Amino acid sequence: MKFIERLEALIKQSGLPKKTLAEQAGISRSNLYNLLNGEVSEAKLSTLIKLSSVLQVHPLDLLRPYFQGSVVDNHLSENLPGLGSQFVADMSFPDYSLVYTNQSFEKIWRLQNTGVCVWRDLFLLCQDTPQTLNGLQLGLKPQQTRVAIPEILPGETVDLSIMFKAPQLPCTVRSEWKMVDSSGKVVMPNKMPIYCLVKVVGV
Repeated sequence: MKFIERLEALIKQSGLPKKTLAEQAGISRSNLYNLLNGEVSEAKLSTLIKLSSVLQVHPLDLLRPYFQGSVVDNHLSENLPGLGSQFVADMSFPDYSLVYTNQSFEKIWRLQNTGVCVWRDLFLLCQDTPQTLNGLQLGLKPQQTRVAIPEILPGETVDLSIMFKAPQLPCTVRSEWKMVDSSGKVVMPNKMPIYCLVKVVGV
């Protein structure tokens, strides 16, 4: 199962013994071994959040391999002809930057139009699913979920910014964004999303 392979890989990457990982995540060793044995359906979201925090990844990075291939999105197609984009740099809050719980901050990406068409009537659309636990916000909360992209000629770069509010609990969180047209259709589905990845710490 891809979920187990992903979890095993993250544990190996962390260099933590399984006993230590379970202790730092505040779960029992039997709970961890149940996950590694494929008993994912019984896993609580809170358990995955604790594990992902110790492993310094977003909980979705654990869940995505488990659900991969189970959903087909017919709304997506091949990239529209002539369109191209390239991530250039994080202009603020690079990966794993520290932010405080409930902190508001501005994430800025620099992108380049690498296609042959002008970017016109395009938007950045948040791809996240809102997550809460006992009424508490778990993910990053954007001030707006759709942001207009100005007209950009081929070869030009543009800085795009989103205001986020960090969740109420310490964790590692990631927010993903894709380019869409005015109807909300993803125009470059074969491109990886741009994202904001930060580590949230208590005040």
